[in-house]
Amino acid sequence: MMTVSCDKIFGEDLTDLIFDYGVIEVPDKALFIGNSLLLGNGTFGMNATDSLHDYHALIQARFLAANPAYTDVKLSGIAFEGCENHDQQLNWLENTLRPQLSADLDLVVIQIGDNVNTSKRRSAFEQGAKELIATIREASPNAHVVWLYGWYVSSNVTKSIKNACKQYTVNLIAINDIHETENESSIATVVTRTAPTSQALKYTRYTVLPDGRLQIDFAVEGKIYTAAVRATSYDDNPGAKTLTWQGYETITTDWHVASHPGNSGFAQIARHFFEMVNITWE
Repeated sequence: MMTVSCDKIFGEDLTDLIFDYGVIEVPDKALFIGNSLLLGNGTFGMNATDSLHDYHALIQARFLAANPAYTDVKLSGIAFEGCENHDQQLNWLENTLRPQLSADLDLVVIQIGDNVNTSKRRSAFEQGAKELIATIREASPNAHVVWLYGWYVSSNVTKSIKNACKQYTVNLIAINDIHETENESSIATVVTRTAPTSQALKYTRYTVLPDGRLQIDFAVEGKIYTAAVRATSYDDNPGAKTLTWQGYETITTDWHVASHPGNSGFAQIARHFFEMVNITWE
């Protein structure tokens, strides 16, 4: 198993959490439980440029190449991150998670914790992280369980996840060392959605390019950005200098969205996954 320098992970030694399970086979069936990095763009991770470039798609593609029978399901865990007490957690575990678990699951990837960002959430999560893994172990006893954390890191959440992973012998794969500027998305990134949508954007100017795309100049915090999108239709409100278009492409204009992984960040997350999980490809 290839390991990552521990002094780069959460700023402390995690040697006791890098468990060697031996070699596992390429899975037949997997479950991914995640937050915006898994489903923030609707059906794929925020802010990959399309559905083929988030960490899930990259992992899935490699598994499919080795095992064409491979299947997986993506489940949003944002509601679990938002739980503030034990009753809320039990409701999610029993009514949302448990229906997705089965004895034939080979792999469960947990990628939550980033949004456990209030005192009540953090307090509940200390025990909730353990109960999450315990529920998986009970309903899917043959599954290899991996926890990916965290693009946005909290020391309290880190401790809760570490303790849960240590108690239940779960691989913890830290990804905070990847969160560097070059691995983030950016303002003006164009995202191709999997379903038609619309976007309204206040512009400084726009033009229709020879290939039919709309090239739009817009300001964010006083800085001008330019992006070009393909649209099936559009409407201009010149008085408000607002352009509204319909199609599959949208433009990133929000700094929080832009702080999510870009394609390079998602590629690094997938690379970390395969470095830390010892899989046989034969």
